[in-house]
Amino acid sequence: MAGPSGSANPDVPPVPRDKPSALDRARADLAAGRPDLARDRLTGFLYTLHRRGEYREEAYALLGEAYFAMKEYARAGAAWLLTTRTGADVDQAVQAFHARYGREPAAVLHQLKAHAPSEAYPPAVQERLKSLGYRYRPYRPRSNPHVLEEFEEKPRGVRPVEVGCLVVGFVVIATAVIYLVRWFL
Repeated sequence: MAGPSGSANPDVPPVPRDKPSALDRARADLAAGRPDLARDRLTGFLYTLHRRGEYREEAYALLGEAYFAMKEYARAGAAWLLTTRTGADVDQAVQAFHARYGREPAAVLHQLKAHAPSEAYPPAVQERLKSLGYRYRPYRPRSNPHVLEEFEEKPRGVRPVEVGCLVVGFVVIATAVIYLVRWFL
């Protein structure tokens, strides 16, 4: 009888099998004519990279291919603007992107969703992002948006609310003292 590794000896541990990466599975989905599934895999993969502040050009290139196959040219252009890829399909997608979202830097950056330090991008993409005024901001989960601020010690002065509480407290104490002095005299 064969063991879990396929050998006759059940004491032999199973042979580890390399699990295909998200990019490999997305490539297979595109080859199988399932760009929607490839898009879903790639957006999940990019979300993970986003949380880590990392960049993988190959992921954005594949995402652009998936959107292009789905005929969502503007979104393909957004993905390909974060790569060094060139070609007629890229030109068509970038043109559709600008037709849909315009050329204003704030609108373009909002749609590009660049989420890595500028140094992580290839030089051509760095220049493109620099011309748009891109500034990296680390990921902050919506459930706890102050997670990155926990470790930063900021010099803090007295807030206006604290000053108000001190004034009210002083007035209450002064009133109590005056009342007690009149009561006992």
